[in-house]
Amino acid sequence: MASSLLDRVKRPPQSAETFIAAADAPPTSAPIPAAPSLPIDTDVTTTATEAIESPSAPISKTRPTQRGRRAPSEDPRKHDVPRYTFNLRLNDYELELLRSLAEEQRESMQKIVKNGLIPYLEELSKKSKMANEQ
Repeated sequence: MASSLLDRVKRPPQSAETFIAAADAPPTSAPIPAAPSLPIDTDVTTTATEAIESPSAPISKTRPTQRGRRAPSEDPRKHDVPRYTFNLRLNDYELELLRSLAEEQRESMQKIVKNGLIPYLEELSKKSKMANEQ
């Protein structure tokens, strides 16, 4: 029976002191020679550096995914990263409906449910607040 790769690379057990001494010991093999340096064309380097440093192209300091100003009535937590999960029980029909919709729209089932659920919950919350105010 052929030996496995693990059998071939197994080493005899070592004590902690032996292992640390081997790790602290200077390398016994010759150092790897450095790659030869290539001549640098200073004209090309200077031109590239000037192009990078030129102020002609304004640099945007805002992230592209950052949203603009929010309405004062909007909850600042609305755009936080989702951190919680909960189980949703679906029967076979509901699950198949969700799967086919996800496949058709090429989105995750989670995104589809969230895209429908959050606006529905926000609307319910508005109705509830209006009913409590009256």
